[in-house]
Amino acid sequence: MIKLNGSTRRDIYFPADPVTTLRYFSDLSRVAFHLPHITVVKTYGLNEIRVHYQTVELGAYTINIYTDLVSIVDEEEQVIYIQPLEDKPTVPSEATLNATTAYGYFYSTARLQAHNDQTHIDYRLKITAELPRPRGLRMMPGRVVNRIAESISQGRVREIADGFIADATAAFPEWLTVSQSQL
Repeated sequence: MIKLNGSTRRDIYFPADPVTTLRYFSDLSRVAFHLPHITVVKTYGLNEIRVHYQTVELGAYTINIYTDLVSIVDEEEQVIYIQPLEDKPTVPSEATLNATTAYGYFYSTARLQAHNDQTHIDYRLKITAELPRPRGLRMMPGRVVNRIAESISQGRVREIADGFIADATAAFPEWLTVSQSQL
């Protein structure tokens, strides 16, 4: 098995007040589209989705991770939790010569706090999974594969967090204009 375990933390200064920021990031089905390497494959209900993470590593190995997510918004504390949705069937693990697929887990927390005319967001992201080793990697020692996987997963999680922040921030003005016109 290949153990994937990546996490990161970011301080974000978002160009809106905390109430507007919370409203913007509260719709999981909408904001999940801003995550690089991740696509929404199914919507179960309000703030409940299945996503698929896919990337090609080392130029030859495709990594597929599916996970079900739920978003929980604590308006009083101004925190958004995204965590595994527990009651959905998992995806069976499988490996081919150059690909591996498994069910994994995605967690994020966004704590909002007013900061001048913006919102400071303490954003934390973690992705974990245990993937069967592709047949093309079976001759490589497990500790070497896991060391490579750890390095790659840390880099990908940072890439996902940074890409999410940039894309969501760029999409905010259009959302704000549409949101205000509907009032």
